[in-house]
Amino acid sequence: MEDNVLNYKCPNCSAGLKFDSKTQKMACEYCGKTYSLDELEKIAQENEAVDEDKSGKHWEGFEPEQWQTSDNGNMAVWNCPSCGAEIVAEKTTGAVVCPYCDNPLVMPDQFKDMYQPDYVIPFQKSKKEAVAALKEHYQGKPLLPKVFKNENHLEEIKAMYVPFWMFDLNTAGRFRYEGTRRRIWEDEDYTYTETKFYNVVRSGKMNFSKIPVDGSKSIDNTMMEAIEPYDYKDLKEFDMSYLSGYMADKYDQEPDELTDRVYERMEQSVKNSFQSSIKGYETLIPKQEKIWITKKGDVKYGLFPVWFLNTKWKGKTYSFAMNGQTGHLIGDLPIGKDLVVGYWFRHHVPLTLVLTVILTILRVTGVI
Repeated sequence: MEDNVLNYKCPNCSAGLKFDSKTQKMACEYCGKTYSLDELEKIAQENEAVDEDKSGKHWEGFEPEQWQTSDNGNMAVWNCPSCGAEIVAEKTTGAVVCPYCDNPLVMPDQFKDMYQPDYVIPFQKSKKEAVAALKEHYQGKPLLPKVFKNENHLEEIKAMYVPFWMFDLNTAGRFRYEGTRRRIWEDEDYTYTETKFYNVVRSGKMNFSKIPVDGSKSIDNTMMEAIEPYDYKDLKEFDMSYLSGYMADKYDQEPDELTDRVYERMEQSVKNSFQSSIKGYETLIPKQEKIWITKKGDVKYGLFPVWFLNTKWKGKTYSFAMNGQTGHLIGDLPIGKDLVVGYWFRHHVPLTLVLTVILTILRVTGVI
């Protein structure tokens, strides 16, 4: 049984405090009071007291069952300090909301034995904004069945701090491309095309700071990359109070396990940067690419905000993720097969008819 659970109480009415993404303060939903982190720390220091151990003996002949990690895989149990309920959650859970009394809970021990986060990016987007972004995502999709917008049911929406590792890397690269330029001219009889080939070489250095890679096995990597970028101007030094009112996951993948993903992201960025620096060619074909690491720098650990939304329609679940800082939302949507046919006819058949008419006129007039 895990007993060390934090529940931030309102100094005014003792209700649970939650971190408010709008005011960036701890807020009480009951009395309306808000507190900055500095204010809460000052109040805590003024009211500091030593808790007495009030644990009594059990009834004779009764030994409460202990939640054994070896017997329960990835699950653990915590006691809610507000209502006393037992909460079962994955061992990687660092913060959760009690399903019985709705109080926000933070599990500080989850960050003790492992590498404690260096940074956190606080939530900037609310639940209301996440739902609105999902509805906006439905707009302008010609192949999305119209009934989906009305019939799909939002089954789950949760705000979670996702663990991210941030890597510093210094790199160097050398690239060789084959570039082409064309010159076209005509005379009375012929059209001429002259193509010249060029050997284009680029080399240089690129340094990367805080390449983000999520460190959770249970979260889709492609989805996490798709909701980037995060704006590091909002990076804050880690404080447990930011987690209050939200779910939080801790990493279950260490930096060395993520090296390949870091290198993949770095290599693609280096290739794109060098190639985009070359102008003035009609085509540019890579012939030789060499990238190497000149220095592996620091690794930092942070918690980044993500809204997860799941909708269900016709027995199938559709998952979405929204960047809790910027509001960028991604996810898959169903495609109406009948709409695909209609879309093709609307956009391709008219063009086909126009081309047919033009070809007919040209044949009749003897041009072709």
